[in-house]
Amino acid sequence: MTLLFAIACRSSGSVTFATADPIVPADPSAVRFVALGDVGRGDANQRRVARGVVHACAERGCDAIALLGDLLYPDGMEKDDDPRAEQWIAAPYAPAGAPLLLVLGNHDYGRGRDVASAGRLLRWAKDRPGIVLPANVWDLRAGPVHFVGLDTNAAFQFGEAPQRAWLARVLDESDAPWKVVLGHHPFRSDGEHGNAGAYEGWTGVPIASGAALRRLFEGALCDRADLYLAGHDHNRQLLAACGVDLIVSGAGSSTTPIVDRGNHPSFASAEPGFVWLELGEGEGRVVFLDADGKAEREYGIAP
Repeated sequence: MTLLFAIACRSSGSVTFATADPIVPADPSAVRFVALGDVGRGDANQRRVARGVVHACAERGCDAIALLGDLLYPDGMEKDDDPRAEQWIAAPYAPAGAPLLLVLGNHDYGRGRDVASAGRLLRWAKDRPGIVLPANVWDLRAGPVHFVGLDTNAAFQFGEAPQRAWLARVLDESDAPWKVVLGHHPFRSDGEHGNAGAYEGWTGVPIASGAALRRLFEGALCDRADLYLAGHDHNRQLLAACGVDLIVSGAGSSTTPIVDRGNHPSFASAEPGFVWLELGEGEGRVVFLDADGKAEREYGIAP
């Protein structure tokens, strides 16, 4: 499958923005996709979950696979021809036959602030058929769904204002029945990292607490988006806040415990796995699947 990019592309500081060509779903009235993050280890755990993804896509259908950041551990793409990009990002999920929607995580920035590492990954992805990462921040339409991919690490480390203004505008102007935002860092999470503005239990610390991300989410995501999917915490959760359904799906290659952060998730699991979603014109389904692609719990959602 060939994807063409760059309907619009512009820069704000080190963060670039682009609109990608739409994805045409198999069923025009619904979009089916898988989401998982924190995958980039190239180990047996990643391979097992990837096989589960391929199985689920064959059984349930997938118009896309969203990989929610931390695509290459531990320090991102180390050189322009780093073979791990192909081996750990593209190859494990290729048998599913669905385009990969990518967002960047903190490890894709060399554990935080290495923009050269992130730039290498962006350049690799932009020229790779079947990969959607045309810029740090991007959007595209797929049937009844408007997907938006954020660079939450750039907002975390360098400031959220450009992405906050862009996200608010894109969501306000969209007429899609479903507005689905993808990022790496969670807004709310009962995990070790926890809630934006109080990451790791920190509050009042400008960067470490994720205060910039809290401003981004509260200023542009709340009451505008229908769904926000993230990783960073290596577990799976379904939560809600400020009119948005929140999914944490960061158990694509390793797991970390559930930690009570007061969010009262409807679903919470520290076992490896991922999530499959079906979003139709007026209703949707969220199905949490284990590492082998077997269903554990299903929920109905509405835009």
